[in-house]
Amino acid sequence: MNVNLWKRCETLIKHVDQCWSITTGNTGPLRTLKSSRQVPFRPPMSFCVQRYFHVQSIYLSNRAKVSSEVTETEGIQRSQEIVQAVNSSINSEDLGRLFAVVHLAGFQRKVTVNDIVVVETSSYPTVGTRVKLEKVLLVGSKDFTLLGKPLLSRSVVNIEATVIEKTLSSMLISFLMLRRKRVKKTRMQKRQHTVLLINSIEVAHIEN
Repeated sequence: MNVNLWKRCETLIKHVDQCWSITTGNTGPLRTLKSSRQVPFRPPMSFCVQRYFHVQSIYLSNRAKVSSEVTETEGIQRSQEIVQAVNSSINSEDLGRLFAVVHLAGFQRKVTVNDIVVVETSSYPTVGTRVKLEKVLLVGSKDFTLLGKPLLSRSVVNIEATVIEKTLSSMLISFLMLRRKRVKKTRMQKRQHTVLLINSIEVAHIEN
């Protein structure tokens, strides 16, 4: 064993003896060293201390379980109160102007009643057809907002629109030129657009 390490062990044992004598009142050393190569004495943890830590760990685990159950019950009560408040606001006459965020042709659009939306696609049917927008991400009023994860249920929100026009966009010109390659290309195109008129936004009652 290294000499410096052994000296440090001796000083540590002396310090432990002093603490032992102060706490218990015994003036004798805790354990005497017989040889210079003996490992310093390390008193084991008593049974009462082990039992205390065991009982405390059980108490803390039970306390965490009780607190989690309390938070779950409080969350359920809070959600029920919110659902009741939203249903009462839906039943009221002063609901205000509803708005919604819908997914149309790869883009999210915020719409309200009597809005005109231009969609860059030709997949919709002929002019005058009434369609239902089913991909609704959000709907709200002046008092509440319902947010889907990611979409709201079809039984909760109903948004209807009418196809009023199918036309082409303005001329789009794209020009390509490569220097010192004698490459010059001009491309002109028109994209197909469908114009929708939002007729109604309706919100049904929410179930608990």
